[in-house]
Amino acid sequence: MHSREGTDSTAAPAPEDERECATSSSESQEDRRVAPRKPLHLQVEFESFDEFVSAYTLNVSRTGLFIPTDKFLPMGAVVSLDIALPEGGPKIRAIARVAYVLDHGKARETGRIAGMGMEFLDVDGVPFAEQIARYLDDKAAGEQRRRKPRATVLVVDDSDSQRMAAIQCLRAAGLEVLSASDGLEGLGVAIRERPDLILSDVNMPRMDGWKLLRMIRARPNLASTPLIFLTTQADDGARLRGYRLGVDDFVSKPFQGAELVARVERVLSRARAQTNAAGKGALRGDLSQVALASILSLIEMERRTGNLLLVHGDETVTLLLKEGSVVRIDLPPRHAHKQGIERFFHALNWKEGQFELSAAEIDVEDELNLPISFVLLEHARRQDEGQPV
Repeated sequence: MHSREGTDSTAAPAPEDERECATSSSESQEDRRVAPRKPLHLQVEFESFDEFVSAYTLNVSRTGLFIPTDKFLPMGAVVSLDIALPEGGPKIRAIARVAYVLDHGKARETGRIAGMGMEFLDVDGVPFAEQIARYLDDKAAGEQRRRKPRATVLVVDDSDSQRMAAIQCLRAAGLEVLSASDGLEGLGVAIRERPDLILSDVNMPRMDGWKLLRMIRARPNLASTPLIFLTTQADDGARLRGYRLGVDDFVSKPFQGAELVARVERVLSRARAQTNAAGKGALRGDLSQVALASILSLIEMERRTGNLLLVHGDETVTLLLKEGSVVRIDLPPRHAHKQGIERFFHALNWKEGQFELSAAEIDVEDELNLPISFVLLEHARRQDEGQPV
């Protein structure tokens, strides 16, 4: 931000002796407040939006503006201000009075920038804060318009009513939508259009969702495309199978529009944030869709080694796995006092959240010595008997 005298002004900053007189003589200061000798026209310009936001949050209030400058006016001097907002923003004209001067000496003492504090006397008939709010609203709307086009979702479902219901929800959320009536048609659309996400039914003629999933994952150009299943299958076995084959999430039929959009947006956001190298071979999903007990059973059965990350609200739990055993469980600090099987139970009680199972080298001694099968049986027994877990 910088300021300069306007080209229509014939005045210049007062000499040093006049400034001293202005600040030391209350009578002279009062005279200047009532009828300044030489009215000035100053222009304040911001070179970028970021500079304006920084200056606005530090130097601007509803009643005034601090102007960094090397030229100082007498206290009480009345000036006309033209405040030019950046990047096509409007000019705000204001009549202001010098309320205080922070010269170079005082600025060095306080660690601030030299300048003048201007008190608004009139702001073009509209409060300054309101004009700034309008500008910020217009700027936000412009940024929205300049954003990259929204993601494209391919909806694959042989039910016309279900397919149209999903399409309407997604379009209402601002997403671009393609559609197909079965897996084979969906595969063709995906190959031609390269959608950002595929939302597919499971049971369909010609090519069902499982075959479509395998075909998508087998194609290098489509292998990383997120895929969500629309399904009536609620058992953990089917959903674990889906996660193992590369399904990113499940949405149960019949679905609520808000839930469908939320899950699509979440998977899209996760896909954008994920780097190309991150998570290769990882198994991800939702704990509301598949129970943690089923995931742990899979780990033990397949003798997995790596990390199982669990996220629930503001809590994160990490299970370190070695050849099908959980060798260490890292809990949040407020639960770090829990020992042994209680560390398992803390996470096993979660009914919602996300999980990510990824392969990694684990060089940690077994701190628990508790087989997963024993932990799961003990957890189920205590639940059946109404004991705390």
